[in-house]
Amino acid sequence: MLDLERFFLWDGAEGAAPSSLLVGSHDPVLVALSVGVAVLSSTLALYLSGQARNAQVALSRTLALTSAGVALGAGIWAMHFIGMLSFALCAPVHYDVGTTLLSMLPAMGASWLALSLLARDRVATRQLLLGGVLVGAGIGTMHYMGMAAMRMAPLLRYDPVWFLASLAVAVGLANAALWVRFMLQRRIGMAAWQANLLGGAIMGSAIAGMHYTAMAAARFVGTAEPEAADAHEWAQMLALTVALVTACVGLFAGAVNGLILYRDLYRKVRRSESRLRALVDTAVDGIITIDSKGIVQSFNQSAERIFGWSAADVQGRNIRMLMPSPYAQAHDGYLERYLATGEARIIGTGREVVGLHRDGSGIPLRLSIGRADAPGGPLFVGFLIDLRGVKEAEMRLGIAASVFEHSYEAVLILDSDHHVVDANPAFERMTGLCREDLLGHPLEELYPAAAGADDADPDAPAPARPRFPAIWRAVQSQGYWQGEMLGRGLESAMPQRVSIAGVLGKEGHPHHYIVVITDISQLKAHELELEHIALYDSLTGLPNRRLLADRLVHAIAQAQRRHQLLAVCYLDLDGFKRVNDQHGHAAGDQLLIEVGRRIQTQLRAEDTLARLGGDEMVVLINGLQTPADCDPLIERILLAVRQPVPLSHGQGFVSASIGLSFYPLDGDAPDLLLRQADHAMYEAKQDGKNQCRRFGAAAPVPPPARPAGGPTGPAPLEPGAPAE
Repeated sequence: MLDLERFFLWDGAEGAAPSSLLVGSHDPVLVALSVGVAVLSSTLALYLSGQARNAQVALSRTLALTSAGVALGAGIWAMHFIGMLSFALCAPVHYDVGTTLLSMLPAMGASWLALSLLARDRVATRQLLLGGVLVGAGIGTMHYMGMAAMRMAPLLRYDPVWFLASLAVAVGLANAALWVRFMLQRRIGMAAWQANLLGGAIMGSAIAGMHYTAMAAARFVGTAEPEAADAHEWAQMLALTVALVTACVGLFAGAVNGLILYRDLYRKVRRSESRLRALVDTAVDGIITIDSKGIVQSFNQSAERIFGWSAADVQGRNIRMLMPSPYAQAHDGYLERYLATGEARIIGTGREVVGLHRDGSGIPLRLSIGRADAPGGPLFVGFLIDLRGVKEAEMRLGIAASVFEHSYEAVLILDSDHHVVDANPAFERMTGLCREDLLGHPLEELYPAAAGADDADPDAPAPARPRFPAIWRAVQSQGYWQGEMLGRGLESAMPQRVSIAGVLGKEGHPHHYIVVITDISQLKAHELELEHIALYDSLTGLPNRRLLADRLVHAIAQAQRRHQLLAVCYLDLDGFKRVNDQHGHAAGDQLLIEVGRRIQTQLRAEDTLARLGGDEMVVLINGLQTPADCDPLIERILLAVRQPVPLSHGQGFVSASIGLSFYPLDGDAPDLLLRQADHAMYEAKQDGKNQCRRFGAAAPVPPPARPAGGPTGPAPLEPGAPAE
């Protein structure tokens, strides 16, 4: 209680009598000056704290908060001492310099800490209240430290009620000022400068209100000294000096913050300029800026690539250098007319134009122009898209479309599911199918013979062998497939050569398929014709020696698999030379044709009759169990050959001498069997002709009996006559 009595003046305490209290007065001019200093300093501090919230760099934020704390702390300190200088007491008063200067620190520290809390992006109510308490406490601490610096004869005591009232005024008005600045502005949409002025006025009132409330709490106990009244004549000059110093401090803080703000703005502008330059330089499209006279101001890297000029070569020159005639001569007129009348033909729209490359070649471009108003006059920004690739692609697409439409080959386009999405006119001509009827149908419907799931029989004809599952696997693995298939034609199945290729997308999977179809009917017919010429006798149409050799090999293999016998019959006509001599070679050819036909009618489907040349023929008889099984067929052949053959001028009479060999009884090689049958045939001729002789047999096969009605064959040869 003793310590409190040294600070507070209680009722009933020594010196509390009104007769012992000294009464002072305030200079209204200096009071007004102190309030003005408080308001201006508070406004500046709140403004600087707002700038700290907007700072993007940590250092700039720290400097702005420091300058705001210095401005507010200096304002609190200046207001206090100007207020003290406005107070006149009938006793000489002096101030301790150290304590006076030290009293500035609590105000600055509390102000800086409070403004740091409030400089965040979002301010909560708890932070706002804490900031108000800190500022109020700083004001109160600074005031009572400043009062403690007074050196005078009277004792200084404080009324407890007014003391508490001064702190309440400081904290309450400080909270009100901060709430106006940081809360009310956001809620009602108040402008920043309005919130700064209003908050600064309330904060200044908090500072001044606390000071003069605290002065009302002060009690000076002592004896009046009238001669001390003249000692306050210097107070106004000192107060003005303090105000001027405070103003300088505030201006300095503002200047520092202005420099910081300018630096941040400069950096922001530089960053924006760098980003804009990066965007312009990395843009795929060419970007060119010109002024109202057509002089190039900027020329990005894409424009350099498009036109072949560097930016240094183009900047400062007229844009006409990038235009071919006659557009170059008319360009300045376009600009003048637009600036004079406002009539825009290109500005705000896009159109295709032709640019001039450095090498003199024309460049197809897509041009869009925009206008930007600048301090030095309007600027026109041109955005250029290089259309050379597009034009080349259009040309290629046009050629491809023309090839598709006018190709002689049939072309189908399939989707990824192998359904038809387009067909060219050649396909319609080739197959007679309408394009509209094909759309959406799978390719397999056009080739039903190849729509199975497994590979076809290897013995089937080549065009029928491919199957679509295997075809699509080949396309998937190799990218294409080519082969022969039987497809639909105008009247019947048509042999076709089909090529299928996949069109790959970016992911590497086919998204379309191209099917090219060629009609190979004529080629196949020609191949069959050549095959017939190569394998069949041109006169009789019977298989020739080459086809006989192939069938003999197959017949031996079949007999081996079935464990059967194969008869090789070598046949030579008797009396054929006499027919040629008597009736001519044409008649002889006619006779050969007829004899071949007669023998063919006696054979089964699995047997083969071939002509080796002249009047020599070979018969292959399959499916025998014993050699005797072929005797009835041999007898029918001998009888059929002996029948008269009508000729143009009469009749021709021939007979046959036949030699036999059997697989595997007489051998297993085709050439050996033919030689053995040939040898047996000559033995049959030597033994009288018109008979069959087996290789190695002791007696010939007897000839058939003559039919009733006279001889049906040539007269027997005279003994010793040569065999034909």
